[in-house]
Amino acid sequence: MNFKPANIPSNDALRVKAVQRTGVLDESREELYEIYCFLAKEITGCAVSWTGVIDNEKQFVLARDGFPDEVPMEMPREQTLCQFAIEKTEPLIINDMTIDYRFKNHPAVVDFGVKFYAAFPVTTSDGYTLGTLCVSDNRVRRLTKNKIKLLKGLASKLSYQLEIQVNQRKGTAESVINILNKLIGNFKNLQIIEAITILKFIINEQISREDEELLMKFGIAHKKNDILELSSQGKNLKSELNLNIGTLKRIKNLSSDNQQLMNMLDQIKG
Repeated sequence: MNFKPANIPSNDALRVKAVQRTGVLDESREELYEIYCFLAKEITGCAVSWTGVIDNEKQFVLARDGFPDEVPMEMPREQTLCQFAIEKTEPLIINDMTIDYRFKNHPAVVDFGVKFYAAFPVTTSDGYTLGTLCVSDNRVRRLTKNKIKLLKGLASKLSYQLEIQVNQRKGTAESVINILNKLIGNFKNLQIIEAITILKFIINEQISREDEELLMKFGIAHKKNDILELSSQGKNLKSELNLNIGTLKRIKNLSSDNQQLMNMLDQIKG
């Protein structure tokens, strides 16, 4: 008999949007989440731990402990164990997967001998399960009430961390939108790439010769002794934007490639 994937939760479209808002699909930051996997293994004594989020197609592993390096960090959703854990906000604990009708035919059980699996949902404050914090082992286990309580606490802290990151991204995006609106107010028909060039110069990022020509064309900069400096107009503009410069410095890889910025703005709008 073949393995049968889980049913799709009724709120899945909204849940997936919540996953996208976290921004974790756009970048790999394992160091932020490794501690949760380490502690989950220490608490339970299991051989393997991982945490990840699930969108409409895949599971994206944020961090893991006990897996071989060659195991991919992404997996089709319908092949995962964790697809069954995002239906509810309570832990899914399977002491012996070989006798559980949902999992006994899964390749992890049949081909790799996995017997124990416990998934603790990573859930937002408004009730959307983004993914899971999991442990598994190749022998039957039973978790004590205290260990379950500790793992639920870990998953809750991870949920809180992801929500804080959402709020930071939203604050950054809103500040960037405000800055872009001010720039457009000063320079009609300004393109995003041109706006980024102006901002890079104001926060002392390296720019190209072509960028220098653009800044002088806009009257933001002029050359003195072959050194590009802010003009009077540029100084006034910097003063106008000064309250938001700290936000700009938190935007990673600010460059003429605006795709990352646009992705961030689109997620905030969604």
